[in-house]
Amino acid sequence: MYNKTVTIFNYYESASAAVWYPHVLSGVDLITDKGAILKKYGPDSTDNAELHIPYTADKEKKIIVDNSGRNLFWIPPKEWQRQVNDDLPLSVTFGSDDFFIEGIWSKGMVNEDDYLRQNGFYNYINNQFDFVFKISSVGGPYTVIPHFEILGK
Repeated sequence: MYNKTVTIFNYYESASAAVWYPHVLSGVDLITDKGAILKKYGPDSTDNAELHIPYTADKEKKIIVDNSGRNLFWIPPKEWQRQVNDDLPLSVTFGSDDFFIEGIWSKGMVNEDDYLRQNGFYNYINNQFDFVFKISSVGGPYTVIPHFEILGK
């Protein structure tokens, strides 16, 4: 348990640019067993992945450590969008515009305009790789066992 690595891609759009901020997280639990997901969430579930991300709390802040050991502050999606650009790489969110992949993305930030021919970066990644999941719902932050529970399609 908690032995997988994923990359979360957070989408940010301003008047001048649309950018994907990748955050590589190790020590997460990723379940892609459709039977286990159906058993837990019922036959109407259309999700293909269940992702558990642990966090630590520092007063009011939730901290998720990335695979390089850097602390990322979790911020709810609408608040994350209102940050200044310099703060975006130092924080993470889990919203309906975001997605995750199993494994490490090592190429840094992604400019959405570079993938317009492929109908955007998400579509490009989804067509090129396996284990790509659009975030469909988020549970948490849970406090008894501090973690987020993210479902993806």
